Amino acid sequence: METLLERQSELPRCIPLFRYAPNRATSPLRDLDPRSVRSPKDLPPYLILGELDADSFEISTLGWSARWQGIEHDTHFDVVYKATGDCYVISQTWRGLHGSSSYSPARVPLDKSIAQTLYMRFPINWDQAAKVQLEAEYQLTLVEQPEDLATFCFIPDGAFRTIAFPIAVRNLRPVRQWIQDSIARSPLPYPVTVEAKLVFQALNYLEGEAPEWTTQEAVALHQSLIETGLAPHGLVREVGNDGWAAWTLRREIYYLFIALPFAGLTDFLKRMASENGSIRTKSDPSLRFELRPLVIPAAYEMQTESMALWDGPPRTTRLFLQFASDKDSLSSLTVQDAFDNEQNSAALLNQAETISQDVVQSIEQIFQKTTQAAEQGDAAAQSQLGVMYYSGAGVTLDLKQAFYWFTKAAEQGDEDAATILQMLGK
Repeated sequence: METLLERQSELPRCIPLFRYAPNRATSPLRDLDPRSVRSPKDLPPYLILGELDADSFEISTLGWSARWQGIEHDTHFDVVYKATGDCYVISQTWRGLHGSSSYSPARVPLDKSIAQTLYMRFPINWDQAAKVQLEAEYQLTLVEQPEDLATFCFIPDGAFRTIAFPIAVRNLRPVRQWIQDSIARSPLPYPVTVEAKLVFQALNYLEGEAPEWTTQEAVALHQSLIETGLAPHGLVREVGNDGWAAWTLRREIYYLFIALPFAGLTDFLKRMASENGSIRTKSDPSLRFELRPLVIPAAYEMQTESMALWDGPPRTTRLFLQFASDKDSLSSLTVQDAFDNEQNSAALLNQAETISQDVVQSIEQIFQKTTQAAEQGDAAAQSQLGVMYYSGAGVTLDLKQAFYWFTKAAEQGDEDAATILQMLGK
């Protein structure tokens, strides 16, 4: 196992996969002179929450006003220029919720006014409402903007959010293609970037609360191999000070990080949800807690070392994520650099796939040896095969085969197999 983990240490930490930018006319806000505005054509076509509503534009000797309409109901960004005070009055509304407003002198460029007055702190009520709405509709967890972390605001799109979910190495290429094809069929009005980042994950399965298979080493480790395409670090039983016992699975796993504006978050989730995918609605087949997406503030993983979440209620599983600590390695491969050099991005993906294939093949050989040992009469191997067939982990679920191997192992005195048969009433 140590040899496999050494091989995995060569995995790239960050793999840029895809970048999309909508086809928009450019109109730099920094160069906007509010005193020279005479018509909607003098204003940026897109700003923060949506596209310019030309019909909303009004002008008089007192100044002018305009509204940028979002793709969601009752979502808009409003700018009023008051000639008498030579100042801007800026306000924003998302799904009927007033976010924030500001007054700033027109001598300050509009892009700077927006970033400094509206997005030094993301609207708390928007975060709270989004969490309630999205967690009620989708199988995901939304992490609200912590007070001590910076809000990343990019003009003209506003604050960004990231959808992050675990993905097996073998699925990186097809999922990238699926996202590309989806956007090609129906272009987005907002930008999207997609990266795969290597994350250390520790899963604490509460004994007696989590599924029984989480206590069975052979099954849990093989299931982890399927979910990650990488060798897990191990499964151990731990007991806390409160007396609770948990089986802890430690592993490395790639997470897909999809960065997009907050204004497009609901629309993107709706477009990408599918009953067998990583983004699922509450009516789709259930996705295990540790495999569900997280919606986090942009660059959250760059500003904090780790995070921990519980499922439930009732609580059965604790998810702990430790992000890459080598910030130099991550920062040296920016999204812009990677997509300007497609060959480099392709090489990183090929590297990850090659390492994963080597690891999977090595572990599969171990399982093949277990099967051979069971057929040659090894009781421990027979018991492990029984567990695999009973749970369907790594093999097709086959209860007849499971009972066969449990019985063979029990007949040779394997206590675990005998206990399982007794529990199953056999």
